Amino acid sequence: MKIALFAYDFPHRKTQDFMVRLYLERINVAWVFAAPWRKLPIPEPQLRSTIRHTGLVHPHDVAGRLRIPYTVMCHEDVHNIMRSLDVDLGIIAGARILPQHIIDAFPAGILNFHPGLLPHARGLGALWTSLLNNIPLAVTAHLIDEYVDKGTIISAEEIQRFPDDTLFDLSERLHETQLAMLAPTIERIEEDYNARTI
Repeated sequence: MKIALFAYDFPHRKTQDFMVRLYLERINVAWVFAAPWRKLPIPEPQLRSTIRHTGLVHPHDVAGRLRIPYTVMCHEDVHNIMRSLDVDLGIIAGARILPQHIIDAFPAGILNFHPGLLPHARGLGALWTSLLNNIPLAVTAHLIDEYVDKGTIISAEEIQRFPDDTLFDLSERLHETQLAMLAPTIERIEEDYNARTI
């Protein structure tokens, strides 16, 4: 199965960690599509729940060391080169909302790992939504569709909780769970995809 990674073209924790984890799991990434930075029209959270990182490696450099082809382009333009790449599955390691024509360009779909239990905890504030509404803290692996944080759910995994957890502990554990779910989720999608195309 040929995989393309949606990423950001600036230092970004999920982008960096997904690239390295896929390499360590011996999962071949055929291409990285890295979107340039832009200011989003969303308010800054009043209380942060994630760590501010200062020592991240630029994804272009990570891709170079791992010998993964890397193209900087708005994700909305990816469909222009998809036919020549013959890629089956997209994985989101950092992306804004993708339009339907991009989703349709991937025969096996586009995989996202959402740090919340879907459909109950959607959006960027899924951790806060979960805590305020007594929703289990979990990561949901799903194939995206045209709606935000919806689509075909592949699996969901609750995180372990400890009495002295801080917001940062919970946020970090949600991130670690996404990384741990990567390889088994890809394997499951590949099995289903191969069964459908035989």
